[in-house]
Formats: sequence, C-alpha cells, structure tokens
Amino acid sequence: MLRGLAILSCALFAAGCASQTKLRQSELEELVSMLPGTWDNVAQAQEERRTGREPLEELVLAIVPIYAPWLGGHVFYLQEMAADDPRRVIDQRLLAFAVDREERIVQSLWTLEDRMRWRDGHLDPDLFKSLLPQDVRSMPGCELVWAKRDGRFEGANDPDRCRVRSHAADGQVRLEMRAELSSGELLLGTRSFDDQGRIVQGRAGEFFYRFRRRAD
Repeated sequence: MLRGLAILSCALFAAGCASQTKLRQSELEELVSMLPGTWDNVAQAQEERRTGREPLEELVLAIVPIYAPWLGGHVFYLQEMAADDPRRVIDQRLLAFAVDREERIVQSLWTLEDRMRWRDGHLDPDLFKSLLPQDVRSMPGCELVWAKRDGRFEGANDPDRCRVRSHAADGQVRLEMRAELSSGELLLGTRSFDDQGRIVQGRAGEFFYRFRRRAD
C-alpha cells in the first residue's frame, strides 16, 4: 500500500513538472513572438517636455531574430539609434532567451567585439550566420529573469550580481536592469550604482524608457 502511494506521488510530481515545463515553454514562445520589430520612445519624450520634466533622449530600437544556434534557439540582434538620425548608432547587442533548469525564462546579454562589422544588421539578419564565439562577449551575472503577470511580461536582473566597468565612476558599478513587454509597448530601464548605493548613471524613481511599437 505504501509503495503504491509512493509510486503515485512520484507520478503526480513528474506530471506536475512536465506541465510546468510546458507552460514555461509556451510563455517563452509568446514572449519571443512579441519582441521583434521597430520601437521608439518619441511619445514619452514629447510628453515629458510638455510637462516640464527633463526629457529622455528620443531613441529607436530595431530588434530582429537571428540564426546563432550556439547561443540558443531564440537569439535577437538589438540596435539602438537616435530617433532623429538613424546613422547615430548608440548601442548594439545580442539577446538570447531560454528556459533554465529552474523553469525560469532567462535572458542573457552579449556584446559585440567588432560593432562596425555588425552595424545595421537588422537590415540584413543573414549577416549573423557568420557569427562565431570569438565575435561576442557575455555579461555574466547580468541575466534578466522574465515572468508573465497580468497579461504582460516583466523582466529584471539581480544588481548585486551584475557588475560592469563604468567610465563615469572610474571603476566597477552595480547595474540594475528592468523590462516590461506587451503587444504594443516595451519598457526598458537601466541604471548603475556605486558601492555606497549612489546612482552613477540613470534616473532615481521611475527610470523606464517607454517604447511603442512602430507601424512600420
């Protein structure tokens, strides 16, 4: 009798784990289907100017899926540009999404060693088929963990584990990153702190760039 109960308990536990894995994979597929496109925060910047707040810079994000299986099954190239001049490229990086052993949706970040080589890669994603491990550099400890809440996805990293070098601080800083994603809106926030907890870069309080999906 006890053996039968033990077997039943194990079977129910395994079924529960399988169900959780299936749910998380389904959420991952939903998240990565919403991410590609062109986004800008022009409306946010205009509203901040109207209300007298110092506006954030007007930016455009181009996000495209790329083929880089050695980084994972869901990899994207992100290029950040000035909204008034797409030739002024501000940032380029790779984003990789996967479900980890703890059944969490995890986003890892990768920087590009030769940014000019991959510049405007969103216009020709096939360019990344030649990407090799030596072309990128990981950001260990800076992974974002995503979860679905109230119909939208929210992601955040652990600032205590994410330490990067800052020219502004002339040393290492803790980097905080947060994100939210829905069908028409992408919120991204980044700020850094010194070892005393003072903000080195970024805003206090609300620090999201609020990007809206462009029709094009």
